[in-house]
Amino acid sequence: MMNEVKLDFLKELANIGTGHATTALSQMLSGRLFQLVVPDAQMLPFSQAAEYVGGSEQVVVGIFVVVSGDVKGHMAFLLPLDSALVLLRLLIGDDSGEIDDLARSALQELGNIMITSYLNALSKMTDLLMAPSVPGVAVDMAGAVWESVLAGAQVTNEVTVIRTEFFADGESIEGNIIFLPDDDDFEKIARLLGLEDV
Repeated sequence: MMNEVKLDFLKELANIGTGHATTALSQMLSGRLFQLVVPDAQMLPFSQAAEYVGGSEQVVVGIFVVVSGDVKGHMAFLLPLDSALVLLRLLIGDDSGEIDDLARSALQELGNIMITSYLNALSKMTDLLMAPSVPGVAVDMAGAVWESVLAGAQVTNEVTVIRTEFFADGESIEGNIIFLPDDDDFEKIARLLGLEDV
């Protein structure tokens, strides 16, 4: 079981990051009411993370970046296809059920907001620079998206997963933020936050 101190830190990060993301998304949605459900946060063994985010057979949209700066690694926002289609309808009025170039561009912007919100929160907590690349977008079964996200990640142990849920115009939107710092940089973050021995 995860140490309570680490879990409390992850939940604080989740709340701060999701709060920032909620504000930014509300602005994108022209002030539509956005209700935030307090997210869950877990550090999971590598082998369990794919099932936690919905199972390898579920079709998802993955928006992912490479993180550079003082901390190197990968970060992704994975959401079920149904949630992605709800967001596209709210963002650009697209209810076609298709992910075309315009939809991909909107999802890139959405993912950038979500990921940057969490990176900025973690950066402020650690005073470390973390810069995301331009986001990539993939639509596939979760197992395939998961493998593409992990392809360049230098991670051998645990994966940080922050589950998010929003309500906008009565619609539920679910997703998962995945944070995969390189192992050495994860230890750097833990050391700065006093978590390495707990």
